[in-house]
Amino acid sequence: MRAPQFLTRFGTVTRRIFLEGLHKELIIFSPYFVPGKQGTKNLSALSKSGVRVRILTNSLASTDVSLVHAGYAKYRSTLLRNGVELYEMNRTLSRKQKKQKKGIHGSSKASLHAKSLIMDREQVFIGSLNLDPRSITENTEIGIMLQSEEIAAQMAGTFDQMTEQRAFRLELRTDEEGIEYIYWHGLENDEERVWNTDPHTSFWQRFVVFFMSLLPIESQL
Repeated sequence: MRAPQFLTRFGTVTRRIFLEGLHKELIIFSPYFVPGKQGTKNLSALSKSGVRVRILTNSLASTDVSLVHAGYAKYRSTLLRNGVELYEMNRTLSRKQKKQKKGIHGSSKASLHAKSLIMDREQVFIGSLNLDPRSITENTEIGIMLQSEEIAAQMAGTFDQMTEQRAFRLELRTDEEGIEYIYWHGLENDEERVWNTDPHTSFWQRFVVFFMSLLPIESQL
């Protein structure tokens, strides 16, 4: 099935399609999320129009493709500044979560795999599509659109649970000199903590991502 119109041309879609298609809320699960300049503009406009936009993607520590994370990271501040809510998966699980996940999947580390959208808690898109340039313009992807308030409510509940217990909430702060900084709010050993750099990463990981973000390869991510 073809993706919804605003997905098939996510990077070049007009502002009109976004604003007319949604009225209250957009929830996005995307392991690899690279909105690009136009996608960032569209999501920002959607948020400013009164639609609550919430996105869950992988953190630098939980992703398996740092290059894609580099393509996403440079848009975080703009999205946050315009009211878009960003969440990134917390790779570190609590003891209870490790036991539960290990029994099911054989791994004690968390990463996001779900790829879906929930629109106004009425429609749901589930498929193989990531919101990145390669998935939208080059890869062959499949998906299904469902009109179901019940399924939408269940998936929105899953999003709420994951962002509360297994993800970082990103916050944009501005200091006295007008310089913006991102902070990550999350749990570590079941206690609340705030980070001022990408959690559970090294300086070199962050440096490599920053360097890669400068390369003109976004269309291939």
